Amino acid sequence: MATVRSRQTKNEGSAPQRSIGKSLVLTILTLLLLVVLFISGQLVRREYSFHPISGTSMSPTLTEKDMVLVKKRDPIHRYDVIAFSVKGETGKFVKRVIGMPGDTMFIRNDRMVLNIGEHGDFETTYTFQLSPAVAEEFQELTKIPAGLYFTTGDHIDVSKDSRTFGFVQKKQVEGKVQFHLPSLIRKQEESE
Repeated sequence: MATVRSRQTKNEGSAPQRSIGKSLVLTILTLLLLVVLFISGQLVRREYSFHPISGTSMSPTLTEKDMVLVKKRDPIHRYDVIAFSVKGETGKFVKRVIGMPGDTMFIRNDRMVLNIGEHGDFETTYTFQLSPAVAEEFQELTKIPAGLYFTTGDHIDVSKDSRTFGFVQKKQVEGKVQFHLPSLIRKQEESE
């Protein structure tokens, strides 16, 4: 009569060495992957942030419930869209930079004439109606001071911007809008 031997009888008491080694390597690789993901997440958070858009002041460029990706510590140029905070206001503002430090300007009857030309000759200008408080604050200025920006919303008729709260300080700027994700709600409404 033939005897059938079980394969389990060889190593009944201990697990194979190869399995322990594989488990150890997989555990170390998993931990390394988690550490790399955590560090990458921290670096991304330090360089970028996301903000939702509320209101219509940047329409049609940005609309209600769009999300924007803001890159921190990026140089600001004229016509860039930036995210910033305003003292005494809640939340973040997202507006377009029109006036840069050093741009010449003058105030007449609550109106600001802003020169964006190359040589200060007022050949290329913007004119903005200011709130009386801001016009009074700007009255003595002939140039936008260093570290300050004049911003407006793209939908100028409804925008609360530098015309009502004054210049935006460089230290209040979180960063420059790099990308926006259109609202999914708006996409669904358009398809219906």
